[in-house]
Amino acid sequence: MMYRPQEAVRSRWWCPQAAARACQSEAQRRETSTSLLSRPHAVRVSPKCLLAAACLTLWLGPVSRAQMTAEVRVDARAPLHTVDPRIYGQFVEHFGRIINGGLWAELLRNRKFYPIDTQRRQVADPWMPETDRSNVSYAVDRWVSLNGISAQRVLPHGNSRSWRGISQTGFDVLGGREYAAYAWIKADRGDQNVAFRLEAADGAVAAHAEAPLRHGDWQKVEARLTPDRSLRPAVFRIAFNAVGIKWIGAASLMPADNVEGLRRDVLELVKSMGPPVIRWPGGGYADCYDWRRAVGDRDRRQPQPILPFGQPYGYDHGMDPNDFGTDEYLRFCARIGADPYITANFGSGTPEMAASWVEYCNGAADSKWGAVRAVNGRREPYRVKHWSIGNEIWLDPAQVGHTTAEGYATYYVPIAKAMKATDPTIAITAVGQFDNVSATERNWNDIVLSAAWEHIDMLSLHHYYPTGYWPEALVNRPIPAYLAVVADPIRVERSLKSLIAQADRITQGKKKIQIAFDEWNEWDWDYPRPVDSPERSFVNQFIDTLNKSGLEFNHTLRDALFGARMLHVFMRNCERLPIAARTHMINSLGAIRTDSTRAFVTASGKIMELYRKHAGTALLSVEQRAPSYEVPEEGWRDIPYLDAAATISPDGRTLFLHLINLHPKQSLNVQVHIDGRVPRPQGRIWEVAAEDFMSRNDFGRETVTIRQRRADGFGSAFLQVLPRHSATTLEIGLQ
Repeated sequence: MMYRPQEAVRSRWWCPQAAARACQSEAQRRETSTSLLSRPHAVRVSPKCLLAAACLTLWLGPVSRAQMTAEVRVDARAPLHTVDPRIYGQFVEHFGRIINGGLWAELLRNRKFYPIDTQRRQVADPWMPETDRSNVSYAVDRWVSLNGISAQRVLPHGNSRSWRGISQTGFDVLGGREYAAYAWIKADRGDQNVAFRLEAADGAVAAHAEAPLRHGDWQKVEARLTPDRSLRPAVFRIAFNAVGIKWIGAASLMPADNVEGLRRDVLELVKSMGPPVIRWPGGGYADCYDWRRAVGDRDRRQPQPILPFGQPYGYDHGMDPNDFGTDEYLRFCARIGADPYITANFGSGTPEMAASWVEYCNGAADSKWGAVRAVNGRREPYRVKHWSIGNEIWLDPAQVGHTTAEGYATYYVPIAKAMKATDPTIAITAVGQFDNVSATERNWNDIVLSAAWEHIDMLSLHHYYPTGYWPEALVNRPIPAYLAVVADPIRVERSLKSLIAQADRITQGKKKIQIAFDEWNEWDWDYPRPVDSPERSFVNQFIDTLNKSGLEFNHTLRDALFGARMLHVFMRNCERLPIAARTHMINSLGAIRTDSTRAFVTASGKIMELYRKHAGTALLSVEQRAPSYEVPEEGWRDIPYLDAAATISPDGRTLFLHLINLHPKQSLNVQVHIDGRVPRPQGRIWEVAAEDFMSRNDFGRETVTIRQRRADGFGSAFLQVLPRHSATTLEIGLQ
């Protein structure tokens, strides 16, 4: 176990020479890392600063005797480049419980009765028939339907007048809260009622409402239910007490306070994080997604499998009911003030399909697809600027339509041309490769950029740590695993600089290809590694595991600090990296986690909120000197325990100094110097910390929070004490 401090290293990750310095020999590094602490002016700390440090120590509690020291120097005179707020973006896709079961308020699964009947009960799963079937029969009917696929047929018969129908459970409801229920029903006779019920698991009724049925075509029957007590779990029942055939084409149960189908509590938490850009609809699903099936009347939209996350795995059997389509997504973005970022279908799509989607979003109301949008309730164009074509299309065999770099470039160009012909103002992102997860293509970026750079505005990069499974040497070793996780962003930054240089060599200065780091995160992975076999490949087993797990990891403070360091990487490279999207916003690796009645912000979500609300819009030059460590399990060296970045507000009056102490056990005394501007003595400190780096938030329990306090003692030189494993932002006024 190696986490001892190595020789202190001075880091200038923001400088163009950073990559070269990372490659210097040990002797050269020692020669260029003259200690700033040895300079006389560096230790001139005013009595006020010492008093402030003492107060901080009292506030933070006892500090380890083996405290580490570091130094940070900020040049506040001239910003280096703009920090685009879109680096704080988020990602939602139709996987696991991100949208259905998360953002979307619908409580029912398979609400359109797609013909899934794993138990051969003649009832669409997970709906259930009556326990006593002596007076009722069922069929999943493919001949009569609301949406052209199937409907649930219910046939009460005999002399009984009891309520008979179908039910579903697997969610909770709150007593005294109003719920909106409805069903599309077709009946072979009138003069009868349908009942909507909320019941306990033992059948006790907590809410009951009835509505009349008429004979004839489909009718939408609605009811409001307010249970007299909370039910955990609840049972929702649709039932009839008269004989005759009934078909249920679609059903719904939502909290009545939903906002256009969105969960109100989740929406408020998303607003608090304030993501400036949201990527959608995938992810893997993008390359089999037919956007045309998810516009218009929601209840009549046909479901489709979420490939490669399809049946029988995943939430709701890996089926997308297509309730959350283009209009719902774009209204959601507008409601939270985020730019939309849409991924068009490369894998099973066509240039015409992609161009028609652009026209639906951005075309005039008298254009072919703009007219369809107008009929669906939106005459004005949405003006979606950011688009990408395909997702990880190099992933063989998991990705729909996977191909080689030559194959991707060949088909990418006509799709991009068709999209730009529809709207020349849009920016298009091409699929790149960052982690070498595919043995097929080691030079993917070279080939794609060489063949198509004139039609590429940005290159999409994705990164997760670990890429698939933990290195064996880190399994069941919390501190080495922690150190590897929080070190990984440094490796990311070095690789990122190399990739940008590679792109510039290919374009020969004719065009600066920007980077969209539109999937990134850390996997709290704890599943056994599959064994590759001729019967079932490693990749297919891996995808199966993703489907079954839904990546339902509740992130810890460790994972949050990984995210903080990644944001520093984006800040330092924002001149070429204007967009990043954290995976995912809800539940699956989520910044937010939910169950059917509650929601909370995870540790990683707290970090996203901290930086989104308390960071400037331009990067300042920062020098740091801090102890470092090694990750021998990965072969990484010279990983600083401190990660410092500084930004400044648009008006130039507020400096934000972002300091991350990555040490798992020790606090860090940081001597801060601010050059070129005179700091005001009063300011604020914002901090994310916890007692243990494996701390996590949960329903009704928040152990990882954003703490704030006023500070008095800032100046051109002052001491800042950073708690162990913490992220701190100093908000300092400048005169």
